[in-house]
Amino acid sequence: MYDDSSYDDASYDDASYDDASDGLLSLATRAAGLAGGPVTIEDDASELITYSPGQENSDDARIATILSRRVPDRYRTLLRTEHLDERLAGSSGPFYADLRGAGILPRAIMPIRAGDTAIGSIWAIVPSSPSPEQRAALEESAALLAPLLARQAERRLAADARRTAAVRALLRGGDEAVETARELPLGPGPLAVVAVRPLPSALAPGPGPYDGRCHGAYDNPYANPYDDSYAGLCAGPGGPPGDPLRRALADLDRRLSAFQPGGLSAEIDGVGYAVVPVGDEQRLLRAVGELPEVAAGVGRTVPGPGRLGRSRADAELVVRLLTRLGATRERTAHIRDVQLDALLMRTVDLAVEAGHDPLGALAELEEYDRRRGTSLLDSVDRYLAAGEDARLAARQLHVHPNTLRYRLRRAQEITGLDLSDPAAAFDIRLRLRLRALRLP
Repeated sequence: MYDDSSYDDASYDDASYDDASDGLLSLATRAAGLAGGPVTIEDDASELITYSPGQENSDDARIATILSRRVPDRYRTLLRTEHLDERLAGSSGPFYADLRGAGILPRAIMPIRAGDTAIGSIWAIVPSSPSPEQRAALEESAALLAPLLARQAERRLAADARRTAAVRALLRGGDEAVETARELPLGPGPLAVVAVRPLPSALAPGPGPYDGRCHGAYDNPYANPYDDSYAGLCAGPGGPPGDPLRRALADLDRRLSAFQPGGLSAEIDGVGYAVVPVGDEQRLLRAVGELPEVAAGVGRTVPGPGRLGRSRADAELVVRLLTRLGATRERTAHIRDVQLDALLMRTVDLAVEAGHDPLGALAELEEYDRRRGTSLLDSVDRYLAAGEDARLAARQLHVHPNTLRYRLRRAQEITGLDLSDPAAAFDIRLRLRLRALRLP
């Protein structure tokens, strides 16, 4: 979805770096010839940078890495089990790893360093421990690759900064967004904003901060890894495998670029944003709904960039709502589908800000349950949800109907609310909904 070419930095005019993809591919091809086996080159987060043409003498691990543009999790786990990550971190020269017991062909592995910093590695399939000549060839290849990878990282960081600035301008809407859109491959409209935020369950420690290098996006979503014409440098935004937000943005880019190119995405203040042309809203919602590990909100579709501020506000509101509700509903929603809950959430926030408890009289009942270890409030909730059918609610609570009736009487005594009064019952239902929308 995002095209780096629109942000080419004119200062990078050194002919030796004009085509980093071709340079890396040439070095990968050369390294494969010298090492005597196919080569993949990865960054320090196990993302594929490039690979040598030809799939002879390959194995499933290499094929899966090329297909997904990163080392699949099952192989990364194996590499950690075999302590290869530790060997990479501590090695300055090539070493041999015989993984045939795990169904993987042996590898000669060479770290790529920029000074003391590991920035990548070369993985060559070899039949046996590398000879002195092969070791020298791998060391020479790593030395040649290091400045290319470092330069690519610098360019990626610069492009990321420019992309983020452009997305910020678009999200503000108004004249600034209109002017920014004219400089981008962004259609005149209609447009919408998608906001994504990691779910708490996805916030596991990752391998480190994003360094600006290519992390998982495709040059061509239809590229065939067995076709040598597509062997080369991957491109596009993304993040390390442990970063669900950047991974979700890269995934969204790939999904949308297949049918609606021309959008722009960036991470801003811990939230991922994508400004996307809307040709088929249902396909957009399906693509967003397939994103794992995140809550995703889609704002209203607007006719042009000048009104993107409204769509952004919608998307942010949906994400806040879904994050607050947690696992009680879908992880993805369009603003029109959650307008009532979004309005109620804002009501809750305003009440709390003003020093009021949105539960009203039910707050006393909640406190009573907390102190006594009872479940009067939940019993009231289940009773009303069952259409005030005491027998049905009792079955759902796995208690005798008389037990439920006793709980309801106690709840009425504590709160003074009459459950038989339709107005009081509506008030309780509304406040119970507000209860679910409170901040933890």
